[in-house]
Parts: sequence; structure tokens; C-alpha cells
Amino acid sequence: MGITVNEALQLNEMKEIKLIAGKQGLHQEIKWITIVEVMEDVSRLHEGDFLITTAYGWNEKSEFYTKLIDTLASRKLSALAIHTGFYLDVIPIGIIEAANRTGLPLLEIPRTMNFSTVTRSILEQLVNKQLSLLAYTQRIQKDLTSLVLKNVGLSVITEALSKLINGNVVLYDENNNLLASSTLVHRRTTIEEIMPIIGHDRTIGRMVVQKELELTSLDMLALEQASTIFAIEFLKLQIIEETRIHIHADFLDTLLSKNYESEKAILKKSSDLGFDFSGKNRVLIVTSENDKCLDNYVQERILSHKTKGIGKRKIDHLILLLTGDTLEIDETHCKNFYIGVSSTVTGIRDLDQALKEAYTSHLFARYKEKPLVEYDELGVYKMFIQLKENGVDLKTYYEPLLLPIIQYDEKHHAQLLKTLETFLENNLVINRTAEKLYIHRHTLNYRVKQLENLTGIDIYSYELRTHIQLALLAYVTDQVLSN
Repeated sequence: MGITVNEALQLNEMKEIKLIAGKQGLHQEIKWITIVEVMEDVSRLHEGDFLITTAYGWNEKSEFYTKLIDTLASRKLSALAIHTGFYLDVIPIGIIEAANRTGLPLLEIPRTMNFSTVTRSILEQLVNKQLSLLAYTQRIQKDLTSLVLKNVGLSVITEALSKLINGNVVLYDENNNLLASSTLVHRRTTIEEIMPIIGHDRTIGRMVVQKELELTSLDMLALEQASTIFAIEFLKLQIIEETRIHIHADFLDTLLSKNYESEKAILKKSSDLGFDFSGKNRVLIVTSENDKCLDNYVQERILSHKTKGIGKRKIDHLILLLTGDTLEIDETHCKNFYIGVSSTVTGIRDLDQALKEAYTSHLFARYKEKPLVEYDELGVYKMFIQLKENGVDLKTYYEPLLLPIIQYDEKHHAQLLKTLETFLENNLVINRTAEKLYIHRHTLNYRVKQLENLTGIDIYSYELRTHIQLALLAYVTDQVLSN
């Protein structure tokens, strides 16, 4: 941070210097002083340079001056100071006009004034300002670090920063969750700046700053120091959250595997962790092709204030144990998002069975391409599920009727079995079934006749249809559980 051209002109040593043109650039900062006798290579000039020259070799053509000033202005110099009386007695009108047009401050240093006077006075100010800034930076860093060591939390640090910059400060994590905000809401805020908070070479949050006036250089220094402090706090919170998740996941494993000494002891531990599993509980299996979508949905929708529970992330799915009488799960737009829900169990004694039910429900959700399937909704399927779990070969229930259809589909790569399933699910309504299968109703009528020929059953006969429905339920159960 330097001093402005206007501030430099107010110095006692600079009073003999005259502002000739380009007053609109007086706010520009002087970052360094450069003295050039012969203007040969302007590429050596840098932004913020205060250029002093005697104008040696400058010709009197206005085109030369216009091009020269345009070039110097494009280098974003802070000012051009010409020492007159050596090679230029009077600053040409071409230079003045170009300086006014570009906004480059044009100063005249009289011959009676030494270069050293100008350079010494400005450099002293630059050095003093840098020392002040260094001290200010160290003080801010010390104050904010002290708050971190006291473990006062993000809210207190945010309030301290807010007072330093005299504006509002709002913190968000990388998922746009509000973490802390200052309370200077009575101030008018017309300026808003957003600064990223970087940790481990990635953006882990953002800091929104609201002020009535533009941010000063001192404000920016304070915010840069605070950004580092906030990054440390964010990373600390992430470590705490990850530790909490691991503890809960290990505890869930213990519950579901029944690897505990006594029911009383494990319920006491669950209470210490903030959970009460002595009442009604459900187990959920959740999957999605999008891992981030899965994590966000579970965190924002399922484990919200509506539902209390813990979860564990597996490689390709998530296990959740939720408490409460009701289950509130919102719709999701995630691609291939499936949830399987167990029946409600009381206490923790039957959680292992609930886990099996959740896995089974999830398999049916994927098969039927339904976002959510509850075990209690499976109806007659549950009878065949229990039979298969007890080692019964379900083929004996469906092959006598469905084997001709299965063999026909395999031989001709047809979809007669899928047609039968959809036709029965839609209560033998031709138009609705055809719409579900994306085929014409005449095509559907033809397939129905094929089904009747292969099975020898009149599908429209209630009693005969019941046999084929049970066979189809057994077949679907066998396919779902076998896969």
C-alpha cells in the first residue's frame, strides 16, 4: 500500500511542485519512484511508479507527446513529474492535453528543486506507511489468533472482524450453510464483497462483507488475515464433524450387529450420544448414482429437524437408523435415487431383522424403479420373501405357469413377461397399460392373446387370473432376491 499523489503534494517538501494537468488521477497510489533521463524502454515502468524525468530528447511534435502520454498512462503510472529548465523550459500543450484526456497526473518540478528532495520525502512516507501497515497486520493477526486459542467460536471472531472494518460480515460453508454473522444490521450497507475462504488448496467457504463505503486497504488487510483464521476454524469444524460421523457409524455397526454386552448399556450409550432408540425405529438403505446428491439429500432432508437418526456410508450405499413414529421423506430429483425402508421395530432387539427388511425393500425399489419402497407395502411379496429366506425354491410356484413365457422371451428377446406384469398392475386396462409400455393398444391386444395361448389361461377370468398373479409374484420375488 502506498500514498496517493494528492497526499504526496501536501507534503511540505513538495509545495513547490505544481499540478499542471490530469487532476482526475490524484487518487492514484504511488508505489515507487522511478527516475528516467532517456525514455528508451517504457516496458521497464510498472504500475504505481512515480516517474521523474528531465524530458531529454523529447521533440516538439504533438503526435509524439500524444503517443508518449498514452503509452505511460497504459502502464498505469501514478504520475508523471517533469523537471523543467533543463531540456524543456515550458511543458508543451500537447503533453497537457494528453494528460487531461488520460487522467495521468502531470506535475512540474522547478529547476531550483533537487531530485533528492522529491525522492526522499516520498520514500520516507512510503516506508513509514509500510511499517504502519506491518504493525497493523501483526496486531490483527495477534488479536484474531488469540480468539482462536480461546476457542470462542466463529460468532465471536466474526463480531471482532466486523468492528475492525466497521461493516457486516457473514460466513457460509462450502455447501452455502450459514455459519455466523455479525450484528451491525443497523448500518446502511450499499457495498457487498464476497471473498473465498481457502483451505487445502480449495474453497471451503466464503465471507460476505457488507459496508456503506468502499473497502479500504486496511480493510483488505484485516480481511486477508481473517480469511486465514476462518480457514483454520473451518478445517477444525470439519475434523470435529468427521470424528462425530465416525463415532456414530461405529455405534451403528454395534447396534445392527448386536455386538454389545447388554441392552441397558447400549441404550445408555445411545442416550449419551444424543439418541433415544428405546422407542420405535426404522432402518433405511439409500443409494444414488450421484454421491454428492446422496450425501446432501440425507443431510438436508432425512437427518433434518423432522427426523432424528444416525447413518453410515458404505462403498455404494448408505445405512440409516431413524427414530420416531412417522417417516417424512421429500421428493428428490437425483438420478436413480432409491430408498428401502424396514417395518417399524420397538427398541433395538430386532434391528438386525429390520436391516434385512430394508435391504429387501431397496431391491424392490430398484426393480420397480420407485424412489421409495417400505417393507410393509410389499403385501403378498412378503410371503414369498419368507419362503425364499427359509430355503424354499420359488420356481415350484411359478414355473408350471410362467415357464413357457420365460422360454419364449429368452428365445425371441421378447417382453411378454413384462407385458403381463404391467397389464395386471394396471387392472387389465388396455389404454393405461399400453401407455406405460409405450406401445399401441393393438400391439398390447396381440401380446395378451400370445400370453393366453402360452399359458392356457383366460387372463380376464378372475379365478384363473389369481393363479397367474401369484405365480408372477413368486417369479418377481425370486428374481429380485437372487440379484
